Amino acid sequence: MRALVLGLATTLFLSGCAGNETPDSTLRVLVLDGNLRRLGEPCNGAGPFGYAHADAGYVIEDRGGAEVFRGELPNGTAEKIMDVDFRQGMRQPTMCAMTLHVNGLTKPEGHQLVIGNRARVPIEPSAQPGVVGEAEVS
Repeated sequence: MRALVLGLATTLFLSGCAGNETPDSTLRVLVLDGNLRRLGEPCNGAGPFGYAHADAGYVIEDRGGAEVFRGELPNGTAEKIMDVDFRQGMRQPTMCAMTLHVNGLTKPEGHQLVIGNRARVPIEPSAQPGVVGEAEVS
């Protein structure tokens, strides 16, 4: 009986602690650089978007310009930028899609992504399941 009560108390304690944590929100940063890559390969922004690279600092600001989150961009993955079928494995124009995990951002409206002092991009709601918002760097 004592073990049962102790187990129940531990479960209640842990579930109470979990309720106090701020969940991560997933944001996608789409660098529309059109660089030739193979789909799925690791990438960073290319050409005039070279500033959007892994380890580049970024800030998310609210409507009033106050910082709500700060981090560094991760490596991205090359995704289709145009609805054209190329031969499998062939390099093609792509965008570099990066996934950010931002603590506590549940609604993107009024927020913007700032990459260094080079880009200031609005974060738009995403239709993709599990993704709160998207920012298109173009």
